[in-house]
Amino acid sequence: MLRVLLHNIDPAVSRSTTIRRTLSSALYITGDKAKEQYAPLVPYLDFQSKLADLGKLESNLRLRRYRLDFEVLKQQWELYRSIELRKRSIEARRVELRDLIAKAVSEDEVKQLKMQATLAKEDLKSLKESSYAVADVFVAKNFLRIPNELHERTPADNGVVLFQNTTVKSKELASIGEECLEEHDSTRLYMTEDAALMDLFLPMSCVNVFQDAGFILFSNPDFVRSVLVEAAQVDLNSIYLVNEEVDLEHTLNRLHLCGGGSLLGFLGYFTKLLVFPNALPLRLVTVGNQYFNEKIQTRAVHILATAHHETEAIRIFDEAIELYKEFFDRLEIRYRLMLVSAHGLNPAEAMRVDVEVFSPKAKDFTKVGDLCYYSDFISKRIAFNYHEDKIQRFPHIVSGTVLGCVSMIKLLLQLGISFKDLNVK
Repeated sequence: MLRVLLHNIDPAVSRSTTIRRTLSSALYITGDKAKEQYAPLVPYLDFQSKLADLGKLESNLRLRRYRLDFEVLKQQWELYRSIELRKRSIEARRVELRDLIAKAVSEDEVKQLKMQATLAKEDLKSLKESSYAVADVFVAKNFLRIPNELHERTPADNGVVLFQNTTVKSKELASIGEECLEEHDSTRLYMTEDAALMDLFLPMSCVNVFQDAGFILFSNPDFVRSVLVEAAQVDLNSIYLVNEEVDLEHTLNRLHLCGGGSLLGFLGYFTKLLVFPNALPLRLVTVGNQYFNEKIQTRAVHILATAHHETEAIRIFDEAIELYKEFFDRLEIRYRLMLVSAHGLNPAEAMRVDVEVFSPKAKDFTKVGDLCYYSDFISKRIAFNYHEDKIQRFPHIVSGTVLGCVSMIKLLLQLGISFKDLNVK
């Protein structure tokens, strides 16, 4: 008899609900903090594209029902921009004074110009020191919180059914869940017999579908630093915070347990990575755990693809949807693919499709997987780039969880489906 312990979280990594961060951001560190904080990553701050059309940004926030004060953001942007323009003006004046000193013919003129240059240098230093607080408030606490732009396919109000399986094999619905699952509490779930076999072979079968389509099998770490959690705009309190022997009050870049079968698990490999254009597109698939703050974990199959531009990325997105359908069709169960509305998206997502399986117990559909299009939003934040015609460009990312095993197995057992009923290999 196969017996698998699926959930048993170490208390050392479960302190995320009791530890609070006192500093603003690990992703963006201002110059005044440079002596006490190491900046492992400098994100590409695309002010021009994000703030060029404030009307479009306001519409995006409204459709997402996103909590970000638009009027305050505008005011902070004007203040930040005015300071940056003043810095440039002073720097330009210093260059001008340097040229005038080189051309000066009298000592009095040189002395006067050097005095002006000294005053300009002091003004610039004073302005930089006073600008750190403005930058911290605007960039770290507001600009980096701006969500991704919505893709044109994303519906405004209600989700849209893209596909619903109609070739469901007729089965006598007799739940066998109690025989194969021993759920003691939210941290301990034991799987035996059919459930344990499904937990072993379902991910393998799923991965085979994607490998046959050219995806490369990949291995990810289970841990990630705060800088990447912020880059993906994941709530820091939604994943486990590891109890490290560090100064909690002054440490920004903490260690989190996310699991290798997740988007965060992939990001460390691509951070600050410069690739050749001919290396794209990349298509990767992995099997690993996913950990959630509700003190549960699950084995999952997760994919990530990178592309040169939106057109190529959307083509990969659509191809991946067909592979999702190929795998779930094998199970001969009632499922559907839902295009999620704007207010249902996470901040980093431009578009998402959820995989939902019908639960006879809940008499409704339950999410077991998803596929997300992130455009170049995350690439800019983690400095993942390539050069084309001497211009720095950022790959577009498609990523998603094809299969979350725990929720999927529970649904299969509710339907009275045993391991031998599944078309897995």
